[in-house]
Amino acid sequence: MSSPKTAWPPTCGADVADYMERLGSRMKMWHINDRGVRSKGPFMTPILKEDAMELGYGNMNLSKYAKLAKENGIEAVVLETHKNWIDNDPVKSIKLSGEFLRENFRK
Repeated sequence: MSSPKTAWPPTCGADVADYMERLGSRMKMWHINDRGVRSKGPFMTPILKEDAMELGYGNMNLSKYAKLAKENGIEAVVLETHKNWIDNDPVKSIKLSGEFLRENFRK
């Protein structure tokens, strides 16, 4: 069983959609997060310029990936969140991510 992540493959130059297509029905879970920039620098490394964002508010093509995940027949979605929540409020952030999940995974 495979649970691919959304954010790290493109950081390394990999194509998330290609990765998900190659996994096909072996993809049973999807470890989802979005990436974007909310904080201001300076940063020690370029990778620290981006951080996890609420689903649909970052720069990942999550709608495309959600479509692929559903085509693959996923059984679960694992939402990743970090401490860079909107207004330092984890509940507010999870509600925003929940909207994306409802829009894309409601049966």
